[in-house]
Amino acid sequence: MREMNKILVVEDELTNSILLKRLLTKAGYSVVTAHNGADALKLCEKENFDGVLTDWMMPQMDGIELIRRIRERISPIPFIVMITALVSEGAKNYALESGADDYIAKPIDIEELLTRVKDGLERKQQSTPISVDKIPEREHNVIPPFIGVVIATSTGGPPTLIEIFRNIPNTLNAAFYIVQHGPPWMLETFAQRLQRETSLKVQLGNHETKSEPGNIYIAPGDRHMRIDPKTYNITLDEGPKENFVRPAADPLFRSAAEAFGKFTVGVILTGLGRDGTQGAIQISSVQGTIIVQDPETAVAPSMPRTIIESSVPHRVYHLNELGKVITDTVNALNQKLAEKIKAL
Repeated sequence: MREMNKILVVEDELTNSILLKRLLTKAGYSVVTAHNGADALKLCEKENFDGVLTDWMMPQMDGIELIRRIRERISPIPFIVMITALVSEGAKNYALESGADDYIAKPIDIEELLTRVKDGLERKQQSTPISVDKIPEREHNVIPPFIGVVIATSTGGPPTLIEIFRNIPNTLNAAFYIVQHGPPWMLETFAQRLQRETSLKVQLGNHETKSEPGNIYIAPGDRHMRIDPKTYNITLDEGPKENFVRPAADPLFRSAAEAFGKFTVGVILTGLGRDGTQGAIQISSVQGTIIVQDPETAVAPSMPRTIIESSVPHRVYHLNELGKVITDTVNALNQKLAEKIKAL
């Protein structure tokens, strides 16, 4: 963490504002306070903040509107946390889909708050490009039973994934594996919601479940998800965080490269930080395909932008094109896979 990250606390309740300022100042942050969203937005337009911690229900401009306007008007965009007493699943999902990077319920667990702020700021500062002179290609002539599509996303991911899977048929000879950064409650409710929007079968990944085509597997909360290259079973573990998150996309992407080889499709969507970039390098090394959401269509552009600014071979598409592009890519790879199998 760089010295003295600057955080804006937006809270209309004076006692909570003072408490948050004291806690964050003691933890080594430079803290500025505002008492409503309108004043907070003016401050963001005048100076750069590394993080914004905002309440939801406030006079003049609420936290949701503040988040939306920050994402529309402010550059660079700070790490944004919604802190609120509104704790229903609907409220949580609404806050995250409106552009919050994280959500913390009141009453605040101090250690949890400080950990998540620290990890979030470090993810934000990860967004510098990874420079690779040349992707080292290697022979990996695996012939899988179907195509593997692995997807990485974070902030803004749920509505983006819904848009994509509405346009993907359930007839493809492919299995889809998703890492969506988020807490267990979010991933559980998102799996149910995505199932209502797609004809593919959606489920949270379970340890030792055999993956099959026509299925979407979502990494569950606080577990890395991988694919066993021998059995194509899903494995879950509590290994160390990667890119300051668990689940992380890089472990999934690395395992997919081993399991599916050149028949791997890696997709990097909206999100904070650079999770998925190292895994994309591994997929490229076995001649897999990397598809990237156009950052201009992303709620949080840093994950796709990091791929674009690296030397990883990739193709960039508007969000509206991604469902069809993934479908066409899988169909083309299936033709090649069928030829390989026929030649055996």
